Amino acid sequence: MIFQININTEILRELRENINREQNISYNKEYHRIVDKNSGRYKVYRAWDKICAIMDRLDDTVDYLNKLKLNTGKYNRSAFDFYDFMNNAAVVIDCIKELVKIFDVEDSKIRTSKNIFNQPGSDNNGSDERYFEYLRSLCSVHPIETSRHKRYQDNDFECSPYVIWNDGRIWGSDDCDLYAVVYISKDNEYSKRIKIYISQVFEYILTRVNFVSKILESIENYHNQIIVKFRNRHIKMTNEFENYIDYLRNLDKEAKERYGSEYCSKFDYIIGLLELNISNSKNKNKMQLYINALKYAIEFEHNSLQNMSYIGFENNGIIKRKDNYETSLLNELYSLNSGSDVRKKYSYNFEKIEYLNYDSGESNKSWAYIKLRELYPFLERYVSFEGAMGDFEHYALVQLALYLHCLENKCLVNDNIPNELKFREKLI
Repeated sequence: MIFQININTEILRELRENINREQNISYNKEYHRIVDKNSGRYKVYRAWDKICAIMDRLDDTVDYLNKLKLNTGKYNRSAFDFYDFMNNAAVVIDCIKELVKIFDVEDSKIRTSKNIFNQPGSDNNGSDERYFEYLRSLCSVHPIETSRHKRYQDNDFECSPYVIWNDGRIWGSDDCDLYAVVYISKDNEYSKRIKIYISQVFEYILTRVNFVSKILESIENYHNQIIVKFRNRHIKMTNEFENYIDYLRNLDKEAKERYGSEYCSKFDYIIGLLELNISNSKNKNKMQLYINALKYAIEFEHNSLQNMSYIGFENNGIIKRKDNYETSLLNELYSLNSGSDVRKKYSYNFEKIEYLNYDSGESNKSWAYIKLRELYPFLERYVSFEGAMGDFEHYALVQLALYLHCLENKCLVNDNIPNELKFREKLI
């Protein structure tokens, strides 16, 4: 009889969706790793890398197990297909155990259950989990010396030369699917046979995968706790500061506390614009339009940080949006893209001009200026580079030109910036 497990992968899809639903919060989940078992001393790590590795391993390994056929007749003595199954099944179980630790899931009931294998051991403290570990050690991990499962051993250590499928020819009266042949190193006792039932092994794996539903509850509870905590913490408004720049610095601080150091902050850029002394008076009024638009967008960003959500107009400033495209007005004003033919044609140039917005090195900045000069015929329809000083002013003027260009094209910026002269050179 051929055996093949059927693990429902839907719950793994739900796991990934649940983690990613509040990705910024998941990203900052901490994990306490014991570094000294005797003292209980631990070290705190960010758990995100481990969470990502677990999700990928679960997806791939479960898919592999679902396709793996056992007892096909390929192996006459050692059941290498079973060894393969046990080793990969253990990866799935270990992944789930780690998620339990990371998200503080109460698992004592499933961890101590013994109703699948019904093997309490010599001290009656055995469990399904411990018996599975014993089988795996004996069959595939430590077949030459299994010595850490005393309650199931008949001596200080046991050895297993092979595990064999029960084809009914040797021990025909047994109803098990496999035998683990075990040498116990005792005088006058040659060996023992451990009966293995695939239905029990499969059930053990399935119950552990199904336990992910409990993990999902803990993940959701964790997300909600963080969200409620920050929603209840007031973010100061502009009128609570002496100046607007101090307000922006506080917003930046709040954003990083709520979403971690990986939060893609745009506030330093906006502060730079506010502190910039525009060299050419022709650009000053135009720059004020762009700054007004940014301030308008920041009102929604403030709401988003306070509400811990980017969903809805009040949090993202987007009335008209593209289908299946999540963004915010502030994001669009920072990464300006009209979608026009000229914007597409010179996308490489605009990409390299980004070098002027940070300390990218002299070589990169020299290349950025070369690419910038190639764009003068287009950009100088909107701004003047005459008298411009320093890398950031050149970069800011490019951004200003792109903003004004957006207001001439069908795009998210033009669709969502109010039709007022506070933001535009002319009304639509």
